[in-house]
Amino acid sequence: IEKDLSRRDFTINALAWDLRNQELIDEFDGLKDLKSKAIRAIGDPKKRFQEDYTRMLRAIRFFAQLDFSIEAHTLKAIADKKEKILTLPKERIGEEFVKIIMSSKAGEAIRLMQAMGLLQILIPELEAGAGMTQNKAHIYDVFEHSVRALGAAASHNFSLEIRLAALFHDVGKPITKEGNGPDATFYNHDQVGAKITKDILKRLNFSSDVIKKTVHLVRYHMFYYALDIVTDSGVRRLLNRLGKENIEDFISLRICDRLGM
Repeated sequence: IEKDLSRRDFTINALAWDLRNQELIDEFDGLKDLKSKAIRAIGDPKKRFQEDYTRMLRAIRFFAQLDFSIEAHTLKAIADKKEKILTLPKERIGEEFVKIIMSSKAGEAIRLMQAMGLLQILIPELEAGAGMTQNKAHIYDVFEHSVRALGAAASHNFSLEIRLAALFHDVGKPITKEGNGPDATFYNHDQVGAKITKDILKRLNFSSDVIKKTVHLVRYHMFYYALDIVTDSGVRRLLNRLGKENIEDFISLRICDRLGM
Protein backbone atom coordinates (compact mmCIF):
# COMPACT_ATOMS: atom_id res chain seq x y z
CA ILE A 1 0.00 0.00 0.00
CA GLU A 2 2.88 2.38 0.76
CA LYS A 3 4.30 1.88 -2.74
CA ASP A 4 0.88 2.44 -4.26
CA LEU A 5 0.37 5.65 -2.31
CA SER A 6 3.82 6.94 -3.29
CA ARG A 7 2.69 7.07 -6.92
CA ARG A 8 -0.40 9.16 -6.27
CA ASP A 9 -0.44 12.78 -7.40
CA PHE A 10 -0.75 14.87 -4.23
CA THR A 11 -0.33 14.15 -0.53
CA ILE A 12 -4.01 14.84 0.16
CA ASN A 13 -4.83 11.96 -2.22
CA ALA A 14 -2.34 9.56 -0.60
CA LEU A 15 -4.31 8.64 2.50
CA ALA A 16 -5.55 5.11 3.15
CA TRP A 17 -7.43 3.31 5.90
CA ASP A 18 -6.15 0.05 7.31
CA LEU A 19 -9.28 -2.03 7.85
CA ARG A 20 -7.45 -4.73 9.81
CA ASN A 21 -5.80 -2.43 12.35
CA GLN A 22 -8.36 0.36 12.11
CA GLU A 23 -5.78 3.08 11.58
CA LEU A 24 -4.89 5.75 9.05
CA ILE A 25 -1.97 5.15 6.71
CA ASP A 26 -0.42 8.55 6.08
CA GLU A 27 3.14 8.16 4.79
CA PHE A 28 3.35 11.63 3.25
CA ASP A 29 1.69 13.95 5.80
CA GLY A 30 -1.46 14.16 3.72
CA LEU A 31 -3.62 14.81 6.76
CA LYS A 32 -1.45 17.78 7.71
CA ASP A 33 -1.79 19.23 4.19
CA LEU A 34 -5.51 18.52 4.21
CA LYS A 35 -5.92 20.51 7.41
CA SER A 36 -3.77 23.38 6.14
CA LYS A 37 -5.49 23.27 2.71
CA ALA A 38 -2.27 22.69 0.79
CA ILE A 39 -1.86 20.99 -2.58
CA ARG A 40 1.58 19.35 -2.51
CA ALA A 41 2.98 16.82 -4.95
CA ILE A 42 4.36 13.63 -3.42
CA GLY A 43 8.15 13.57 -3.45
CA ASP A 44 9.70 15.30 -6.47
CA PRO A 45 6.93 17.32 -8.18
CA LYS A 46 8.60 17.05 -11.59
CA LYS A 47 8.62 13.25 -11.35
CA ARG A 48 4.98 13.17 -10.34
CA PHE A 49 4.02 15.36 -13.29
CA GLN A 50 6.16 13.32 -15.70
CA GLU A 51 4.03 10.30 -14.78
CA ASP A 52 0.90 12.18 -15.88
CA TYR A 53 0.97 15.80 -17.03
CA THR A 54 -2.77 16.07 -16.48
CA ARG A 55 -1.82 16.51 -12.83
CA MET A 56 -0.69 20.08 -13.57
CA LEU A 57 -4.23 21.03 -14.55
CA ARG A 58 -5.63 18.90 -11.73
CA ALA A 59 -3.64 20.96 -9.21
CA ILE A 60 -5.23 24.12 -10.55
CA ARG A 61 -8.61 22.45 -10.54
CA PHE A 62 -8.26 21.51 -6.85
CA PHE A 63 -7.18 25.09 -6.15
CA ALA A 64 -10.38 26.31 -7.80
CA GLN A 65 -12.79 23.69 -6.46
CA LEU A 66 -11.54 23.33 -2.90
CA ASP A 67 -10.13 26.81 -2.25
CA PHE A 68 -6.75 25.27 -1.40
CA SER A 69 -3.33 26.80 -2.09
CA ILE A 70 -0.64 25.14 -4.23
CA GLU A 71 2.67 24.59 -2.44
CA ALA A 72 5.63 26.56 -3.86
CA HIS A 73 7.72 23.65 -5.22
CA THR A 74 4.65 22.11 -6.83
CA LEU A 75 3.76 25.46 -8.37
CA LYS A 76 7.28 25.92 -9.74
CA ALA A 77 7.24 22.46 -11.27
CA ILE A 78 4.04 23.36 -13.14
CA ALA A 79 5.71 26.47 -14.54
CA ASP A 80 8.84 24.50 -15.48
CA LYS A 81 6.93 21.71 -17.21
CA LYS A 82 4.17 23.80 -18.80
CA GLU A 83 5.07 22.95 -22.42
CA LYS A 84 4.44 19.27 -21.70
CA ILE A 85 0.72 19.99 -21.40
CA LEU A 86 0.51 19.71 -25.19
CA THR A 87 1.58 16.05 -25.04
CA LEU A 88 -1.79 15.19 -23.47
CA PRO A 89 -4.82 14.04 -25.48
CA LYS A 90 -7.12 17.03 -26.00
CA GLU A 91 -9.94 15.05 -24.38
CA ARG A 92 -8.14 15.04 -21.03
CA ILE A 93 -7.27 18.72 -21.27
CA GLY A 94 -10.89 19.53 -22.06
CA GLU A 95 -12.21 17.49 -19.15
CA GLU A 96 -10.03 19.29 -16.63
CA PHE A 97 -10.75 22.68 -18.20
CA VAL A 98 -14.50 22.13 -17.86
CA LYS A 99 -14.09 21.31 -14.16
CA ILE A 100 -12.00 24.46 -13.69
CA ILE A 101 -14.57 26.64 -15.48
CA MET A 102 -17.41 25.12 -13.46
CA SER A 103 -15.66 25.74 -10.12
CA SER A 104 -16.49 28.56 -7.72
CA LYS A 105 -13.07 30.15 -8.25
CA ALA A 106 -12.99 29.88 -12.03
CA GLY A 107 -11.72 33.43 -12.54
CA GLU A 108 -8.88 33.02 -10.07
CA ALA A 109 -7.94 29.71 -11.72
CA ILE A 110 -7.61 31.38 -15.13
CA ARG A 111 -5.35 34.02 -13.58
CA LEU A 112 -3.24 31.24 -12.05
CA MET A 113 -3.03 29.46 -15.41
CA GLN A 114 -1.76 32.70 -16.92
CA ALA A 115 0.80 33.19 -14.15
CA MET A 116 2.10 29.63 -14.67
CA GLY A 117 2.37 30.09 -18.44
CA LEU A 118 -0.26 27.43 -19.18
CA LEU A 119 -2.71 29.89 -20.69
CA GLN A 120 -0.20 31.10 -23.27
CA ILE A 121 0.19 27.50 -24.41
CA LEU A 122 -3.43 26.33 -24.29
CA ILE A 123 -5.38 29.51 -25.13
CA PRO A 124 -3.00 32.15 -26.52
CA GLU A 125 -5.97 34.06 -27.94
CA LEU A 126 -7.11 34.84 -24.40
CA GLU A 127 -3.60 35.66 -23.22
CA ALA A 128 -3.38 38.24 -26.03
CA GLY A 129 -5.77 40.50 -24.09
CA ALA A 130 -3.42 40.82 -21.11
CA GLY A 131 -2.19 44.40 -20.86
CA MET A 132 -4.36 45.57 -23.77
CA THR A 133 -6.17 48.72 -22.65
CA GLN A 134 -9.70 49.36 -23.85
CA ASN A 135 -11.55 52.69 -23.92
CA LYS A 136 -13.53 55.07 -21.74
CA ALA A 137 -16.15 52.38 -21.09
CA HIS A 138 -13.63 50.13 -19.34
CA ILE A 139 -11.17 50.53 -16.47
CA TYR A 140 -9.67 47.03 -16.93
CA ASP A 141 -7.65 45.59 -19.79
CA VAL A 142 -9.27 42.99 -22.05
CA PHE A 143 -7.93 39.98 -20.14
CA GLU A 144 -8.83 41.27 -16.67
CA HIS A 145 -12.31 42.24 -17.83
CA SER A 146 -12.84 38.76 -19.30
CA VAL A 147 -11.66 37.05 -16.11
CA ARG A 148 -13.92 39.25 -14.00
CA ALA A 149 -16.88 38.46 -16.27
CA LEU A 150 -16.19 34.74 -15.78
CA GLY A 151 -15.97 35.32 -12.03
CA ALA A 152 -19.38 36.97 -12.11
CA ALA A 153 -20.80 33.99 -14.00
CA ALA A 154 -19.34 31.61 -11.43
CA SER A 155 -20.69 33.64 -8.52
CA HIS A 156 -24.18 33.41 -10.04
CA ASN A 157 -23.72 29.67 -10.71
CA PHE A 158 -24.53 30.15 -14.39
CA SER A 159 -24.32 27.34 -16.93
CA LEU A 160 -21.15 26.15 -18.67
CA GLU A 161 -22.07 27.92 -21.90
CA ILE A 162 -22.64 31.27 -20.16
CA ARG A 163 -19.35 30.93 -18.27
CA LEU A 164 -17.47 30.15 -21.47
CA ALA A 165 -19.16 33.02 -23.30
CA ALA A 166 -18.32 35.37 -20.42
CA LEU A 167 -14.66 34.36 -20.65
CA PHE A 168 -14.44 34.57 -24.44
CA HIS A 169 -16.95 37.30 -25.34
CA ASP A 170 -14.19 39.87 -25.99
CA VAL A 171 -11.55 37.47 -27.36
CA GLY A 172 -11.83 39.23 -30.73
CA LYS A 173 -10.77 42.61 -29.35
CA PRO A 174 -6.96 42.24 -29.62
CA ILE A 175 -7.12 41.86 -33.42
CA THR A 176 -9.90 44.39 -34.04
CA LYS A 177 -8.59 47.26 -31.91
CA GLU A 178 -8.14 50.60 -33.68
CA GLY A 179 -6.64 53.63 -31.99
CA ASN A 180 -5.60 54.08 -28.38
CA GLY A 181 -6.83 55.88 -25.31
CA PRO A 182 -10.43 56.61 -24.35
CA ASP A 183 -11.70 56.61 -27.93
CA ALA A 184 -10.26 53.27 -29.05
CA THR A 185 -12.69 51.09 -31.02
CA PHE A 186 -13.20 47.35 -31.50
CA TYR A 187 -15.56 47.19 -34.46
CA ASN A 188 -16.93 43.71 -35.26
CA HIS A 189 -15.09 42.15 -32.32
CA ASP A 190 -18.24 40.11 -31.65
CA GLN A 191 -18.15 38.51 -35.10
CA VAL A 192 -14.39 37.93 -35.01
CA GLY A 193 -14.63 36.68 -31.42
CA ALA A 194 -17.29 34.13 -32.36
CA LYS A 195 -14.95 32.57 -34.94
CA ILE A 196 -12.04 32.54 -32.50
CA THR A 197 -14.22 31.03 -29.77
CA LYS A 198 -15.27 28.23 -32.11
CA ASP A 199 -11.63 27.43 -32.86
CA ILE A 200 -10.71 27.42 -29.16
CA LEU A 201 -13.58 25.16 -28.11
CA LYS A 202 -12.91 22.72 -30.94
CA ARG A 203 -9.27 22.59 -29.89
CA LEU A 204 -10.33 21.81 -26.31
CA ASN A 205 -12.65 19.03 -27.53
CA PHE A 206 -15.98 20.54 -26.47
CA SER A 207 -19.17 18.98 -27.79
CA SER A 208 -20.83 20.43 -30.86
CA ASP A 209 -23.85 21.50 -28.78
CA VAL A 210 -21.74 23.46 -26.29
CA ILE A 211 -19.74 25.04 -29.11
CA LYS A 212 -22.88 26.06 -31.02
CA LYS A 213 -24.53 27.67 -27.99
CA THR A 214 -21.39 29.43 -26.74
CA VAL A 215 -20.45 30.78 -30.16
CA HIS A 216 -24.00 32.11 -30.61
CA LEU A 217 -23.79 33.93 -27.27
CA VAL A 218 -20.43 35.48 -28.16
CA ARG A 219 -21.59 36.45 -31.64
CA TYR A 220 -24.60 38.44 -30.44
CA HIS A 221 -23.50 39.57 -26.97
CA MET A 222 -23.55 43.20 -28.18
CA PHE A 223 -27.31 43.17 -28.84
CA TYR A 224 -28.82 46.63 -28.41
CA TYR A 225 -32.16 47.33 -26.74
CA ALA A 226 -33.41 50.79 -25.78
CA LEU A 227 -36.90 50.76 -24.32
CA ASP A 228 -37.76 54.26 -25.47
CA ILE A 229 -36.53 53.71 -29.03
CA VAL A 230 -37.14 50.12 -30.07
CA THR A 231 -40.28 49.30 -32.07
CA ASP A 232 -42.40 46.15 -32.00
CA SER A 233 -40.88 45.05 -35.29
CA GLY A 234 -37.44 45.72 -33.80
CA VAL A 235 -38.26 43.45 -30.89
CA ARG A 236 -39.37 40.71 -33.29
CA ARG A 237 -36.15 41.03 -35.28
CA LEU A 238 -34.13 40.83 -32.07
CA LEU A 239 -35.98 37.72 -30.92
CA ASN A 240 -35.50 36.07 -34.30
CA ARG A 241 -31.79 36.84 -34.26
CA LEU A 242 -31.13 35.75 -30.67
CA GLY A 243 -33.73 33.01 -30.41
CA LYS A 244 -36.52 33.31 -27.85
CA GLU A 245 -35.19 30.26 -26.02
CA ASN A 246 -31.86 32.06 -25.52
CA ILE A 247 -33.07 35.41 -24.18
CA GLU A 248 -32.47 34.59 -20.52
CA ASP A 249 -28.95 33.38 -21.29
CA PHE A 250 -28.17 36.55 -23.22
CA ILE A 251 -29.36 38.68 -20.31
CA SER A 252 -27.23 36.59 -17.94
CA LEU A 253 -24.20 37.12 -20.19
CA ARG A 254 -24.87 40.86 -20.29
CA ILE A 255 -25.00 40.87 -16.47
CA CYS A 256 -21.57 39.20 -16.38
CA ASP A 257 -20.23 41.67 -18.94
CA ARG A 258 -21.41 44.64 -16.87
CA LEU A 259 -20.20 43.26 -13.54
CA GLY A 260 -16.85 42.57 -15.16
CA MET A 261 -16.53 46.29 -15.99
